[in-house]
Amino acid sequence: MTNQANTTDPALDELVSQCFRGGEVLLRELRLTPEQARRLAADYPARVEPLGQDWYEISFQEAHYSYVN
Repeated sequence: MTNQANTTDPALDELVSQCFRGGEVLLRELRLTPEQARRLAADYPARVEPLGQDWYEISFQEAHYSYVN
């Protein structure tokens, strides 16, 4: 799921793995640093939208539906 060539934050990889484990949850709100949000958007097929005060909406829905259809 990750772009292994770009992954440099094992803690971020673990957080994403825990929050989206199993694949049934495709949308979450997470508290991230701006750098983590940038890395997540670069390393994963996810939409990352800022919500304010270090909260971001992370969505794998578009990537999932694009892959399925």
